[in-house]
Amino acid sequence: MGWVTISLRKMALKQRVSNLQYRLLQISQERQTIANQSQYTQRYINAMKNQQYNGITSSYMSSVQELQNENINTDPTSGAWSIYQNALDQLSLVQSRQQMAADSIFQGYEDALMADVNRRDQQLEAEQTQIETQLQAAQAELESLDQAMEDSIKNSAIKLS
Repeated sequence: MGWVTISLRKMALKQRVSNLQYRLLQISQERQTIANQSQYTQRYINAMKNQQYNGITSSYMSSVQELQNENINTDPTSGAWSIYQNALDQLSLVQSRQQMAADSIFQGYEDALMADVNRRDQQLEAEQTQIETQLQAAQAELESLDQAMEDSIKNSAIKLS
């Protein structure tokens, strides 16, 4: 191969290497964006979960306060007292069930989010691995072309004896 042909191939390879390096940079940025979006979404989910919990707790506390106000003069030895205690237990049970339901809903949101994030990240990681392999091959060919060009120049040099 003449050094002109080698030079043209070398230019094409340098462009290929540049394009592959640029795509690797884009993939890295996409993966970082996905990670950032995931973190923001998880924070939002946690904020919504806390807001839901606060609503449940507030409702529970106002129901307990109302029940206490209604039974403020109830004798602890009377039958009304056991009804009052059962009502408190029921309120506590309702609060626990509401919190478990909220946990389940928000865990479902988080699981769906993480599944999507992991799927996209795995796709990008596979593409990154493929591009890195192509980049190594292109760089190796570039190095062999450098050597071939040097050899071609040496062989075409005029030798005076």
